[in-house]
Amino acid sequence: MVNFLVDNPLFTVLLCLGAGYLFGKINLGFFPNNATLGTLYAAILVNIFISSNGGSFDAAQTKVMKTFFFAMFTFVLGYEAGPVFKDSVRKSGIKSCLKLVALSLFYCATVLGCGFLISRGFKFASGRVSGFLAGSQTQSTILNGESDVVAYAITYILATLGMIIFVQKIAPIIVNKSLISSVKEKIGGGDLESIGSAALILPVQIRAYSVNEDSQCCGKTVDELEDEFHGHLQVESIYRNGVEIELHQTQTICAEDIIVVIGEIKDIAIFDDRGLTETTDEKYISFEMVKQEIVVSEKKANDILSAFSDRGVLVNNVVRKGVEYPFSDGIKVERGDIVSVTGRTQAIKDCVKEIGYIKNDGEISDVPFLLLSIALSIPLGLIQFPGTSLSLGTSCVALILGMFVGCEYESLPKFGYISDGARWLLRSVGLNLFIASTALERSLLPSEIFTFQNIYVVIAGLISILIPAIIAILFGRFVLRIAAADLYGGLCGCATSTPALNSLSESTGSTIFTVGYAPAYVTSNICLTIVGSILMGLL
Repeated sequence: MVNFLVDNPLFTVLLCLGAGYLFGKINLGFFPNNATLGTLYAAILVNIFISSNGGSFDAAQTKVMKTFFFAMFTFVLGYEAGPVFKDSVRKSGIKSCLKLVALSLFYCATVLGCGFLISRGFKFASGRVSGFLAGSQTQSTILNGESDVVAYAITYILATLGMIIFVQKIAPIIVNKSLISSVKEKIGGGDLESIGSAALILPVQIRAYSVNEDSQCCGKTVDELEDEFHGHLQVESIYRNGVEIELHQTQTICAEDIIVVIGEIKDIAIFDDRGLTETTDEKYISFEMVKQEIVVSEKKANDILSAFSDRGVLVNNVVRKGVEYPFSDGIKVERGDIVSVTGRTQAIKDCVKEIGYIKNDGEISDVPFLLLSIALSIPLGLIQFPGTSLSLGTSCVALILGMFVGCEYESLPKFGYISDGARWLLRSVGLNLFIASTALERSLLPSEIFTFQNIYVVIAGLISILIPAIIAILFGRFVLRIAAADLYGGLCGCATSTPALNSLSESTGSTIFTVGYAPAYVTSNICLTIVGSILMGLL
């Protein structure tokens, strides 16, 4: 059995993953639990079983798989966060981003101070220092050839669990704002809470008319006719000799045509007096209504309500930064919102021209674009800073590329589409495959874990996890005055803890925390590596 698990790493990793998702559904009360934690628990137990029976995983067996899936996870993370981050910087200014960078620098300085005091106090050898520091900050770039892998494994597990518990339970108490409240505060929930639950009811009518020979409409183009009503009345279709003809703005209306129009009641009443004969034939006034999601990309979209009502388009709801709200007169639609509408295809197309573009909600993702972006992150991640041996790493570059692609797709939705299902798969399964592989690649024997010396490692790990986190969150809240949602996500970025970030999204149903996570994560990826080198030099 042990040999089978060791010789078939893909089976073992998938076994841990399946068991983890199953265990993650169990409610553990105050103690947080989710698929990521469940996968970690399962991988630890499997690792102990393998190690206790003389087996050992070869890290090279899972290295490629681990790197690939984690790069895909961070790419999707950036893909979803990019547009939100861009919008946040646009609204809050670069100052908000710089605060998160400052938070990360402060956190890394605190980690250096704690690491130095712990190493001196416990008289750790340099190998144990690099091991517990890399594990407590989940930053494998700190490791070197002399690192204590047991210390790394113990503190890595503590850090993963500890940061999830801290950001979900302790941080909201310190900040005095719950996770849900922080999301509402960030997205401007105050204006949205008062919105009623009913969909928008529009005072419009759909009519079909036969054009008489003496009608004022004869000889006019569709564009000319609509201009007379300032766009408040729309020509939906034209039938000639019983057959629907192509509709375009330069199409000329002729006698005996059947024209179908949609508009407000007062405009329909005026239109009636233009030498037309109304027809109630269902062939002309019964047509299919379609439902579409429109992404608002124009900066000036406050008058969107009239744009929809003029064309008889029913607005169902609006999604703002991952949170869905019903729609009513009280809401001001903003750039980046996704508006769900129901109406005629042509009417919706007219609205789209003014406010944005139709969201691609199909099932076919742009796989070549995705894979080429991931491939590009590998060589870019290997580029070292001049005069140093430091680099951003594949995952960090994948995050940056993901943010860029996400922003570009929002502005020009032609390339780089990733469906909701694909994003969930890459985000959730990608992260948990990385977690399972990491927990399996270093042997964990009960005799090595439960020793007197490792009690000091546990204590050292807890100190280096909790003290920097507590000091950083106090500094971020009361000195830098960072918004709560950005602070919670920023702290996850400071500690480079993607499982903690994932737990915030799972518990609130919002990805808004990624806005604070991104700049702090990029900064800490560089600075924590430098901290490890400095600490080794000081010792």
